[in-house]
Amino acid sequence: MTDDSIAPDVFDHLQKATAADAGELACLYRDYLAEARQALVQLRTALAENDAEKLRDRAHYLRGSSLIVGATVIARCCANLELTGRNAEFRDAALLLGQTSAALDAVEAELARRLGPAVVPVEGSAA
Repeated sequence: MTDDSIAPDVFDHLQKATAADAGELACLYRDYLAEARQALVQLRTALAENDAEKLRDRAHYLRGSSLIVGATVIARCCANLELTGRNAEFRDAALLLGQTSAALDAVEAELARRLGPAVVPVEGSAA
């Protein structure tokens, strides 16, 4: 997961849409990364508590926001987590969370390469 961590067509579209303000694209992706990191924390908590509904809800949220910004690998991982929560079947949830976390790391690295280190959120910046 390197250059394809972010769907090129989505990135290009967002880049064109924010062309008037050079920092807007980095801000959009920084907000996404901060919220995605927070959602991962919430997913881990849901798994630790065997809370299927919370797992499904948080995975659904992260899947949707990931699709908007072109993070399709994360979205696919979250679709699997969402199904896990819907079925209340936790057997593979830890593995799926690990894959989601790794995909998010790859997206963050790709965005930092494309947009610079300012795209990486400050630790603890998500609400």
